[in-house]
Amino acid sequence: MSSTAKISNALKHTEVNQKNFNLKPITPEGIFSFGCHPGVSCFNRCCHEIDVILTPVDILKMKTELNLRSDEFLKQYTTLQKLKGTGVPLVKLQMRENSNRACIFLDGEKGCSIYHFRPLVCRSYPLGVASLDPRQSESENEGQPTEARFIIREDICMGHREPKTWTLKEWMKDQGTIGMENDNKSWLEIVAKLKAMKMGEKQQHEISTFIMASYDLDTFQQFVFKSSMLTRFKVDKKTIELIRSDQLELLKFAMEWLQFALFGEGSFAVQLKDE
Repeated sequence: MSSTAKISNALKHTEVNQKNFNLKPITPEGIFSFGCHPGVSCFNRCCHEIDVILTPVDILKMKTELNLRSDEFLKQYTTLQKLKGTGVPLVKLQMRENSNRACIFLDGEKGCSIYHFRPLVCRSYPLGVASLDPRQSESENEGQPTEARFIIREDICMGHREPKTWTLKEWMKDQGTIGMENDNKSWLEIVAKLKAMKMGEKQQHEISTFIMASYDLDTFQQFVFKSSMLTRFKVDKKTIELIRSDQLELLKFAMEWLQFALFGEGSFAVQLKDE
């Protein structure tokens, strides 16, 4: 898997399930067969006993469609787990206790009740992605692809026997993953840096800052507009108006803030008293 611990589709599966699937590399020109619909014999079976890791963009889309504040969504539908070997907190969907640990959004035989705003990891399946460390220099990556795609083939999945064929580009366009992947890139780079730095559980301030900016966007918005932040740092008026009215822009701003708050990097500058 990726040395950067990019939140790939492989993270969807528990350790038990990992023993029963294999990963097949696929090139950008590659073609694969796949289909998932109620007529497939395994329909909904893959929605049990799984770890569905949510990205900030997933949480933004889901809490907006469910008409919830981000803190309400997190409390009702998710739990926290740590990225292996670190104190970096990841958000995953809850599983129901009395339904063979089914996904909390699985609606019986009807399938996913949030299908139109389902998480990136669910949209991407059966594709997975691993990436080179984004902190490497261009010379180190020269001549190498920035990402490697692979097909996840599980014993329980009959979707690979369906006749419909796809190219990578066709599948990503059909599932709406391209824009979501782009919007998540800066967060994935931050996770990679924190993993490389081996951020531990004792760094509670950094962990709290990461959770707020990554997952609890409504609380972050309060932090921006109800604290002294905008008087302490230079933020132009156009950006202020954008982040006030557009939560995706606010999320992008939150990632810029994390780069500064955690690593001292980026474009944030202190506002001088006489300015």
